[in-house]
Amino acid sequence: MFSQALVVIGEIARYGRDDPFWTFGGGTVLMLRYGHRFSKDIDIFVPDLQSLGFVTPRLSDVAESITTDYVEAAGYVKLYLPEGEIDFVAAPNLTTPGFEFETILGHPVRVETSVEIIAKKMWHRGDRITGRDIFDFALIAEREPEVLVPAREFMTRHAVAVLQQLEDRYVQLKQQFDAVDALNFHPTFHQACDTLKNALLAMLASPDMGSHGAGSKQTV
Repeated sequence: MFSQALVVIGEIARYGRDDPFWTFGGGTVLMLRYGHRFSKDIDIFVPDLQSLGFVTPRLSDVAESITTDYVEAAGYVKLYLPEGEIDFVAAPNLTTPGFEFETILGHPVRVETSVEIIAKKMWHRGDRITGRDIFDFALIAEREPEVLVPAREFMTRHAVAVLQQLEDRYVQLKQQFDAVDALNFHPTFHQACDTLKNALLAMLASPDMGSHGAGSKQTV
């Protein structure tokens, strides 16, 4: 599917701007990095809404040639293929630089760092966190614990909502968590929730949070 994503991205360069900025992120990148759970969907992030106009089958013949089954919303375009989904999401990087160059299928690709992936999850949808998000957070808290605190501005935006959901949506979140196709990372739901909760509480208690606490940055 990644090769098909590259073809669609080529439309941005063809009709939009030369060498368009985009990053490859999401759970599939974490899977390739750590093999923690199975993930096959491709998440491509672009910095602005304008870029989405070049990747929707509604406006792009190239995208339409790949699939006519898609969803187009205000901030994303989701392409449905037999092998899985390709998501194009308008979401600028939160961390700096937020990516590392890797060669994929012979192309230099900006692959998001683990902290950027988790920051996006917590910043953009922490108020509706999923079992997979909890699973991924627990992974990075174990494998790269040093990267989380420097990004606490993004991690804690929805901290109060996250903590509340761990109680109010416990059954639903546990079902989602237990449905994760785990590979070589096997925390229990209780362990993962404790990891997330303790990390958020520690970040909120950090003396230098100040004005950079939950909700201080403007929504993108």
